[in-house]
Amino acid sequence: MRQKLLEVASLLIAVFFVLAGQMAAQGQLLPPEVALHGYAEMILVNGKIVSMDDRDYNQGTGMIYEAMAVKRDQIIALGTTQRMRSLAGPDTREIDLNGQLVIPGIIETHAHIYGNSRLSAEMGMRSPDRGINARVQAGRDIESTRLRIENALREALTKVQPGDWILLGVTPNNEEEATIDRIDAWFSGQGLESRDRLDEIAPDNPVLTRAGRRGILNSKGWELANSITPVFTEFITEARGARVVNDTENGLVGSNEMLQLYQEVFYNKYPVSLYAEVIRRDLEMAAAHGITTFSSRVPTPKILDGFLMLNREKKMPIRFGALYEVHRKPADPNMTRQFYRMTGNLTNLGNDFLWIHGVASELWDASYPEGCLGPDLEAPPVIKAREMCPAPGDMYYDTLKNALESGWRLAGIHGVGSHAVRLFIQMIESVMESKGLTVQDIRNLRLTMEHAEVMGALPDVMEGLKKYGIYISAGPPRMLREPEYVKDYGPAVRPFMQPVKTWLDYGIRVVGQNHTYRGVGYYWTKYMTREIFGKPLLADQKIDRVTVLKMWTTWASEYVMKEDLLGTLEVGKLADFVVLDKDYLTIPIDQIPTIMPKMTVIGGKTIYLNKDYAEKLGTAPVGYQHPDDIAPWGCDLERRGKICG
Repeated sequence: MRQKLLEVASLLIAVFFVLAGQMAAQGQLLPPEVALHGYAEMILVNGKIVSMDDRDYNQGTGMIYEAMAVKRDQIIALGTTQRMRSLAGPDTREIDLNGQLVIPGIIETHAHIYGNSRLSAEMGMRSPDRGINARVQAGRDIESTRLRIENALREALTKVQPGDWILLGVTPNNEEEATIDRIDAWFSGQGLESRDRLDEIAPDNPVLTRAGRRGILNSKGWELANSITPVFTEFITEARGARVVNDTENGLVGSNEMLQLYQEVFYNKYPVSLYAEVIRRDLEMAAAHGITTFSSRVPTPKILDGFLMLNREKKMPIRFGALYEVHRKPADPNMTRQFYRMTGNLTNLGNDFLWIHGVASELWDASYPEGCLGPDLEAPPVIKAREMCPAPGDMYYDTLKNALESGWRLAGIHGVGSHAVRLFIQMIESVMESKGLTVQDIRNLRLTMEHAEVMGALPDVMEGLKKYGIYISAGPPRMLREPEYVKDYGPAVRPFMQPVKTWLDYGIRVVGQNHTYRGVGYYWTKYMTREIFGKPLLADQKIDRVTVLKMWTTWASEYVMKEDLLGTLEVGKLADFVVLDKDYLTIPIDQIPTIMPKMTVIGGKTIYLNKDYAEKLGTAPVGYQHPDDIAPWGCDLERRGKICG
């Protein structure tokens, strides 16, 4: 019996080694990628796949491949068409690019993609913009605009009941040189339409008159705001700063205060699931423009709730690097100052579709007309008086300083004017002294300053940015404010307006933002040509198209703290890429705005497939297909009209 068992055991061992040898031999015949991952789920062949993995400031794109293989959410191989086809199995999807260009997914470092008014209306939500009672075109000056507002308010009163909200939108009038930025300046500098004047006409209805980023509440509206948030007046007074303490008496509110009202008054009755769907559709629209990741501040809990629901249910169409900014929700100002001391440092908490990568603040200084140039540029007293220059004791100064002392990364911080950036650097140095931090400690945080409209290139400011490794997130749309800045500050302001090449040459990392997902190519070309409204603006600051692409891909991945996974097309990275209908790298610059994405893939999943391209591939279109929204990269229809002709 014992002998029999030994014979059986010997036979089993022999069979095992024979099978093991056969399996090993078979494994050696398989490409290593297949042996490791299994057959590719998707291969792209016969294309021009630009990796963008050269991180230096030069015109190098890195490797350019003919084909790429994807398994699950990762790139598993890059190389020739023949090589990628060797990784295909019976169920692999093959896409023949026919020479088309593939770029890494675009990372928009500053865009507020929270849903839009048309989508809200389509979902049955009464949106503040779509539910607006009247729109009036601004006049040539403040007085003519006031008259139009007051006449529109009287007309609106005939159509509502006492106690109903009245929303009045003031729109630009380019024929009378009343741009949206000029209207903002009227609101911020002189109040445009005072609370008292609105009260005289509509004492029994809450009224909000708004244009762009600023608005005016009448007394009834202010009363309602305080009933919802009892500390509203106190909070707004401190948020605006001592220099504009009378703004609350005039009823002035900013973009965040209006957003808070919209959330509490107009959206509060709707379930989070409905709001989350509005956001999801907006994200799909962004994907149709080639955006695969975006970064933005999260200014209200309701917005964060919408994204968290999408993330929990695995419905996020694109990736979101969120910057925490819930300190903008009206609350006791002293609690606001201490908020980030109490939360713990949540930087980099999350997953690959939703993560927190710092604390943001729209208010350090603020966008035009309140950017802080301080002593760097003279202007009439009325202009200098509206500059928002932060100082210790200001609520947002103290809030951000406390956050930095608590280990948070500060990113998405408005640094519009040169002196505001200088003050930010001084605040950093005060924290270094109090906490015993080194220069390298600060550099490791990758702090950022946003917009840089009139940051300029003053030696002390540039040296501070370089020393502490502070990223500049800059956008070409901001250069379109050149006429307004010149009206206020004179021609001396022009050298301050985004000298991007000088920053890059000095060794400062600059990443890109359009503040929207529309008009991608049109805005990119502004950095290549430096032409604004047909005239040159700092012509010596032109940068090449490869550098521009790095600003929105390679370097932008560093900004969102995900360069190990995003921003380039390399083996092991997430399969986020865009197929373009024209070769961005070779076509004339003036044709770049005509580019259209044909396909956007995020984590190996097709999020957008143009209907015409889908027909060629013999499959159904994917994602948002509305023709008014999915236009070439040439126009920002939503924010500025058809400025690109």
